[in-house]
Amino acid sequence: MFGPSRSRPRPLFRMTLALACATGALLVVAPSAGAAPIEREHYSGSEDDTFVETECGDPMTLDYHVDFEGLFMLKQGRRGDPTPYFFDNYSSVETYTNVDNGKTGTITHNGMWKDLKIELIEGTVYRFTALEPGRPIVVIGPDGERLVFDAGRVFWTFVVDTMGDSDLGNDIFLEEPTPDWAGPHPVLEGLDFCDFVDVLR
Repeated sequence: MFGPSRSRPRPLFRMTLALACATGALLVVAPSAGAAPIEREHYSGSEDDTFVETECGDPMTLDYHVDFEGLFMLKQGRRGDPTPYFFDNYSSVETYTNVDNGKTGTITHNGMWKDLKIELIEGTVYRFTALEPGRPIVVIGPDGERLVFDAGRVFWTFVVDTMGDSDLGNDIFLEEPTPDWAGPHPVLEGLDFCDFVDVLR
Protein backbone atom coordinates (compact mmCIF):
# COMPACT_ATOMS: atom_id res chain seq x y z
CA MET A 1 0.00 0.00 0.00
CA PHE A 2 1.38 3.42 -0.87
CA GLY A 3 2.30 5.76 1.98
CA PRO A 4 5.31 6.87 4.01
CA SER A 5 5.82 3.21 4.87
CA ARG A 6 4.39 0.03 3.44
CA SER A 7 2.42 -0.56 6.63
CA ARG A 8 0.67 2.82 6.44
CA PRO A 9 -2.59 2.99 4.46
CA ARG A 10 -3.20 5.95 2.22
CA PRO A 11 -4.01 8.91 4.51
CA LEU A 12 -7.45 9.77 3.20
CA PHE A 13 -8.65 6.21 3.32
CA ARG A 14 -7.59 5.98 6.95
CA MET A 15 -9.30 9.31 7.63
CA THR A 16 -12.45 8.11 5.93
CA LEU A 17 -12.62 4.97 8.01
CA ALA A 18 -12.15 6.98 11.19
CA LEU A 19 -15.00 9.28 10.23
CA ALA A 20 -17.14 6.29 9.32
CA CYS A 21 -16.53 5.02 12.84
CA ALA A 22 -17.63 8.43 14.08
CA THR A 23 -20.86 7.87 12.21
CA GLY A 24 -21.35 4.69 14.15
CA ALA A 25 -20.61 6.45 17.40
CA LEU A 26 -23.27 9.02 16.59
CA LEU A 27 -25.96 6.42 15.97
CA VAL A 28 -27.17 6.67 19.53
CA VAL A 29 -27.44 10.47 19.64
CA ALA A 30 -28.34 11.76 16.16
CA PRO A 31 -31.67 13.53 15.70
CA SER A 32 -34.18 11.94 13.34
CA ALA A 33 -36.20 14.92 12.14
CA GLY A 34 -35.53 17.17 9.13
CA ALA A 35 -34.12 16.65 5.64
CA ALA A 36 -31.04 18.89 5.92
CA PRO A 37 -27.69 17.25 6.69
CA ILE A 38 -27.00 16.74 10.36
CA GLU A 39 -23.51 18.06 9.74
CA ARG A 40 -21.81 19.57 6.67
CA GLU A 41 -18.24 20.79 6.53
CA HIS A 42 -15.66 21.73 3.92
CA TYR A 43 -12.18 20.78 5.05
CA SER A 44 -8.66 21.38 3.75
CA GLY A 45 -5.12 21.21 4.97
CA SER A 46 -1.56 20.17 4.29
CA GLU A 47 1.22 18.20 5.92
CA ASP A 48 4.99 18.04 5.49
CA ASP A 49 7.43 15.41 6.61
CA THR A 50 10.91 14.10 5.90
CA PHE A 51 11.72 10.46 6.54
CA VAL A 52 14.25 7.81 5.64
CA GLU A 53 12.84 4.84 3.76
CA THR A 54 14.81 1.78 4.86
CA GLU A 55 12.60 -1.12 3.77
CA CYS A 56 13.18 -0.80 0.00
CA GLY A 57 16.87 -1.53 -0.46
CA ASP A 58 19.44 1.20 0.13
CA PRO A 59 18.09 3.87 2.50
CA MET A 60 16.53 6.88 0.77
CA THR A 61 15.66 10.22 2.36
CA LEU A 62 12.27 11.44 1.12
CA ASP A 63 10.57 14.80 1.51
CA TYR A 64 6.81 14.30 1.78
CA HIS A 65 4.08 16.88 1.19
CA VAL A 66 0.31 16.47 0.94
CA ASP A 67 -2.46 18.97 0.20
CA PHE A 68 -6.00 17.75 0.81
CA GLU A 69 -9.55 19.06 0.70
CA GLY A 70 -13.10 17.83 0.55
CA LEU A 71 -16.65 17.97 1.75
CA PHE A 72 -18.12 15.66 4.32
CA MET A 73 -21.67 15.36 5.54
CA LEU A 74 -23.69 13.33 7.96
CA LYS A 75 -27.12 12.74 6.45
CA GLN A 76 -30.40 11.56 7.88
CA GLY A 77 -31.17 7.88 7.58
CA ARG A 78 -33.25 6.76 4.63
CA ARG A 79 -36.92 5.79 4.69
CA GLY A 80 -37.33 6.61 8.34
CA ASP A 81 -34.09 4.91 9.39
CA PRO A 82 -32.86 6.99 12.36
CA THR A 83 -29.17 6.17 11.76
CA PRO A 84 -27.10 8.92 10.07
CA TYR A 85 -25.19 8.21 6.87
CA PHE A 86 -21.69 9.45 6.09
CA PHE A 87 -20.64 11.14 2.82
CA ASP A 88 -17.12 12.33 1.93
CA ASN A 89 -16.08 13.86 -1.40
CA TYR A 90 -12.30 14.00 -1.06
CA SER A 91 -9.20 14.90 -3.02
CA SER A 92 -5.52 15.14 -2.24
CA VAL A 93 -2.12 15.32 -3.88
CA GLU A 94 0.86 13.61 -2.21
CA THR A 95 4.39 14.27 -3.41
CA TYR A 96 7.51 12.28 -2.50
CA THR A 97 10.88 13.77 -3.42
CA ASN A 98 14.21 11.94 -3.27
CA VAL A 99 16.39 14.46 -1.44
CA ASP A 100 19.57 13.18 -3.11
CA ASN A 101 18.56 13.57 -6.76
CA GLY A 102 15.41 15.73 -6.72
CA LYS A 103 13.22 13.11 -8.42
CA THR A 104 9.57 13.52 -7.42
CA GLY A 105 6.66 11.12 -7.63
CA THR A 106 3.02 12.05 -7.10
CA ILE A 107 0.02 10.16 -5.78
CA THR A 108 -3.38 11.76 -6.32
CA HIS A 109 -6.62 10.78 -4.60
CA ASN A 110 -9.95 11.95 -5.95
CA GLY A 111 -13.08 10.11 -4.98
CA MET A 112 -16.18 9.79 -2.90
CA TRP A 113 -17.13 7.68 0.10
CA LYS A 114 -20.84 7.15 0.67
CA ASP A 115 -22.56 4.99 3.25
CA LEU A 116 -25.22 2.85 1.59
CA LYS A 117 -26.45 0.85 4.53
CA ILE A 118 -25.90 0.77 8.30
CA GLU A 119 -27.41 -2.25 10.01
CA LEU A 120 -27.79 -2.76 13.73
CA ILE A 121 -26.56 -6.25 14.55
CA GLU A 122 -27.12 -6.10 18.29
CA GLY A 123 -26.47 -3.74 21.17
CA THR A 124 -23.84 -1.23 19.97
CA VAL A 125 -22.56 -3.37 17.07
CA TYR A 126 -23.24 -2.18 13.50
CA ARG A 127 -22.46 -3.44 10.01
CA PHE A 128 -21.52 -0.72 7.50
CA THR A 129 -21.81 -1.02 3.73
CA ALA A 130 -20.22 1.87 1.82
CA LEU A 131 -19.52 2.77 -1.81
CA GLU A 132 -16.29 4.31 -3.13
CA PRO A 133 -16.61 4.90 -6.91
CA GLY A 134 -14.44 6.56 -9.52
CA ARG A 135 -10.65 6.68 -9.72
CA PRO A 136 -9.59 7.17 -6.10
CA ILE A 137 -5.84 6.84 -6.68
CA VAL A 138 -3.40 7.61 -9.52
CA VAL A 139 0.37 7.20 -9.23
CA ILE A 140 2.54 9.50 -11.40
CA GLY A 141 6.28 9.11 -11.97
CA PRO A 142 9.08 11.71 -12.09
CA ASP A 143 8.58 12.39 -15.82
CA GLY A 144 4.82 12.90 -15.49
CA GLU A 145 4.03 9.39 -16.70
CA ARG A 146 1.03 7.61 -15.17
CA LEU A 147 2.46 4.50 -13.55
CA VAL A 148 -0.65 2.85 -12.16
CA PHE A 149 -4.17 3.70 -11.03
CA ASP A 150 -7.22 2.24 -9.33
CA ALA A 151 -10.53 2.72 -11.13
CA GLY A 152 -14.10 1.45 -10.78
CA ARG A 153 -16.47 1.16 -7.90
CA VAL A 154 -15.59 -0.48 -4.60
CA PHE A 155 -18.10 -1.68 -2.02
CA TRP A 156 -16.70 -1.78 1.53
CA THR A 157 -18.23 -3.74 4.39
CA PHE A 158 -17.06 -3.74 8.01
CA VAL A 159 -18.46 -4.31 11.48
CA VAL A 160 -17.83 -1.88 14.36
CA ASP A 161 -18.71 -1.95 18.03
CA THR A 162 -19.14 1.74 18.94
CA MET A 163 -19.24 0.86 22.66
CA GLY A 164 -22.25 3.18 22.90
CA ASP A 165 -20.30 6.44 23.20
CA SER A 166 -18.75 9.14 21.00
CA ASP A 167 -15.12 8.31 21.89
CA LEU A 168 -13.48 6.95 18.72
CA GLY A 169 -10.73 5.49 20.85
CA ASN A 170 -13.27 3.00 22.20
CA ASP A 171 -14.46 1.83 18.77
CA ILE A 172 -13.54 -1.75 17.94
CA PHE A 173 -13.44 -3.25 14.45
CA LEU A 174 -14.99 -6.67 14.83
CA GLU A 175 -14.60 -7.28 11.09
CA GLU A 176 -11.89 -5.41 9.19
CA PRO A 177 -12.96 -3.47 6.07
CA THR A 178 -13.43 -5.89 3.16
CA PRO A 179 -13.48 -4.61 -0.44
CA ASP A 180 -15.58 -5.92 -3.32
CA TRP A 181 -14.46 -4.15 -6.48
CA ALA A 182 -15.06 -3.85 -10.20
CA GLY A 183 -12.35 -2.60 -12.53
CA PRO A 184 -8.57 -2.50 -12.04
CA HIS A 185 -7.40 -1.85 -8.48
CA PRO A 186 -3.69 -2.78 -8.35
CA VAL A 187 -3.00 -0.44 -5.42
CA LEU A 188 -5.92 -1.77 -3.40
CA GLU A 189 -4.75 -5.30 -4.18
CA GLY A 190 -1.50 -4.51 -2.41
CA LEU A 191 0.95 -2.96 -4.87
CA ASP A 192 4.25 -2.62 -3.01
CA PHE A 193 5.36 0.87 -1.97
CA CYS A 194 8.88 -0.16 -2.97
CA ASP A 195 7.77 -0.26 -6.61
CA PHE A 196 7.07 3.46 -6.26
CA VAL A 197 10.29 4.19 -4.36
CA ASP A 198 12.38 2.48 -7.05
CA VAL A 199 11.35 4.99 -9.75
CA LEU A 200 12.74 7.80 -7.56
CA ARG A 201 16.26 6.34 -7.45
